[in-house]
Amino acid sequence: MERARQTIAWSKRSDLTKTVVLIVMVVGITLGGFGIFITAMGTSSPLVVVTSGSMSPTLERGHLLILQNRAPENILVGDIIVFEATWNDDPVVHRVVRIETVGEEIHWFTQGDNRDTNPSEDPGYRVYEDIIGVVVFAIPYLGYVTLFLHEPAGLATVVILLLVIIIVPEILPKKEEEELEEEPLQDSSESAATDG
Repeated sequence: MERARQTIAWSKRSDLTKTVVLIVMVVGITLGGFGIFITAMGTSSPLVVVTSGSMSPTLERGHLLILQNRAPENILVGDIIVFEATWNDDPVVHRVVRIETVGEEIHWFTQGDNRDTNPSEDPGYRVYEDIIGVVVFAIPYLGYVTLFLHEPAGLATVVILLLVIIIVPEILPKKEEEELEEEPLQDSSESAATDG
């Protein structure tokens, strides 16, 4: 490890360079890990955030959902699925309430658990190609981070924080170094005045 540090002259690099390298490493590891997660879960979107109250009280706005791909015959009544719908811009999270097989094709009928906002089944039916995944785990509140980042103020906040994290370490040590450099000069001038 020491040889690697000497080869790249790590101790001679500026704090800015070290910070950028660290950020690149964290992002690379995160994206690589997420790629493995996508493959393991069998869906292109294994993480979804609940954005409405249509599944309340089972799932609330801000829940982070973990999805898994399932074979059509393994998607059953009672399963909560995430699917693309023509009547909504974003993926929908609703429960399968009825299944019909027409010829070789399976039709899943869905409805939100909140009967105040969803008193009847969703329009039409879902086919397998519409289904993004089946909910296998839900984490409360964690999805609020994503919801916040989708707000204009949230994105601006993150950009400002990143800039502060990168720039402040570059400014603070330089001020401290300047103060340390000034102190010996004052000490030597004081000692000269007392000697004379």
